[in-house]
Amino acid sequence: MTKRVKDTDRFIKRVKTDMLRLMAFASLLLISYSLLAAKKSASPAPSPEQELQFSYYWYAARQAITEERYTDAYALLEFCRWLNPNDGTTLFQLGIIHNGLGNINQAKECFERAYAVQPKGTANEELLEQLKRIYITDGLWEKALAMQDEIDERTEYDAYSALTRYRIYAMWGKTKKAIKEIDRYLEYDPTNIRFLLFRLELLEQTGAKKKELYAMYERVLESDPFNLMVLNNYAYHLATHGGDLKEAERMSAITIREEPSNPVYLDTYGWIMHLQGQDELAKFYLNKALWNATDASKAEIESHLKTVNSEK
Repeated sequence: MTKRVKDTDRFIKRVKTDMLRLMAFASLLLISYSLLAAKKSASPAPSPEQELQFSYYWYAARQAITEERYTDAYALLEFCRWLNPNDGTTLFQLGIIHNGLGNINQAKECFERAYAVQPKGTANEELLEQLKRIYITDGLWEKALAMQDEIDERTEYDAYSALTRYRIYAMWGKTKKAIKEIDRYLEYDPTNIRFLLFRLELLEQTGAKKKELYAMYERVLESDPFNLMVLNNYAYHLATHGGDLKEAERMSAITIREEPSNPVYLDTYGWIMHLQGQDELAKFYLNKALWNATDASKAEIESHLKTVNSEK
């Protein structure tokens, strides 16, 4: 492909000046392809003229893809594939077209063939990314991870790689491996708030033990002391699991001071007031929470308010 890349400007210029002829010819290519295929087995090695034809139509197809003329590009690339069925770049571009048209299965087939015809370890990163995305969509987790392994061989392990692996393991239902992947990255960047929050979220979702969960809350707050979501969740967990109510009140008070109309934060603070026996204050904050609530958050607030109103 090196020679083709060097000749890019020359061929693109030809395409631009001769596009009308190409467009007319493109409509005939699919018909001619079926006729030419019958003679393919007896064809000699490509001549220099055929090589030039290949480059000419390949760059014409690339221009069509750039302009989102996928039907024209497809016809041109099918002709290129007939000229050289093992050209990885042609197969890759056909995959891009199928992707653009929403033909995911055909795109997958082209990308996999493009990957197969290239020497081991030489596939370009964009092809690996395309295959990885399709494998994730199809739930082919091991194949997706294999693609990420190859990407990491070409680039250094970084936050994007760690995030990809974390998400694959999380969708796969392998929570322990997802946490392990987060921990692996946090060894490189121990104060990365995004990854700390990912780890905290996994612990919350899996019902981690209080000691481990609270240690994670503290770790996040060391890096981001005014993260309101974490303050709220930590306060609510303390309040509802026999923790220090005064500490819970302190953290919850920060959240409603910063966002006085947030129904989730108001609900937490109102519930903490109730647990401390201050039901009049609890009613005030819970009613305010209900006033500002959306449908999604109303049910729990109404449940809290009903409990407070039913107790004397």
